[in-house]
Amino acid sequence: MARNRGQTKKTPHLDMNPMVDMAFLLVTFFLLATTFKLPEQAKIELPYSFSEVDIPETNLLTITVDRDGLIYLSLSNHESRGPWFNRMASLYNLEISSAEEESFIQLPGFGMPLEELKPYLLLERPEQLMQVRAGIPADTANNELADWLVTARSVQPGLRFAIKADQLTPYRHLDRVIKTMTANRILRFNLVTEKRREDEGI
Repeated sequence: MARNRGQTKKTPHLDMNPMVDMAFLLVTFFLLATTFKLPEQAKIELPYSFSEVDIPETNLLTITVDRDGLIYLSLSNHESRGPWFNRMASLYNLEISSAEEESFIQLPGFGMPLEELKPYLLLERPEQLMQVRAGIPADTANNELADWLVTARSVQPGLRFAIKADQLTPYRHLDRVIKTMTANRILRFNLVTEKRREDEGI
């Protein structure tokens, strides 16, 4: 059988450009669509439960109580943080600058009296992390927690509330928070727990 002279065997060629483009598109999509977890204000070991209720991550005000009874607040919606801070400052007759307001908006959460919060906002992030927090006052004589909750609800209608407490937090500290909420007609809230499977036992 005669072979055709002058014909060379062609090497198959795979064009990788579309694959590279697709890879970069996927990376870009995941970067834009991913919600990064915010740093915690306090180290909390959640109690376990078998609850099946998922707490929404938006339109939520989280009240964190650590094992020492210190109280922290975190508002999920960025656009409501500025009006929230402005209303609290107006209530306490405090003047705030645009830099302080912008710094507050960027905070993942806070836990200190309002008079300490103002100078704290002007610190650089590394200095903020080194600051010792005193917790938000919730005493009978000075209950700033009540004012923060009421003003948050006024600037963001339909706001949900959640309490996140450590396993070792004494109940008296939780009772103080719950009584503050009920006194201000906040009667519906969630308790944040760590989900345990039924086969794990208690």
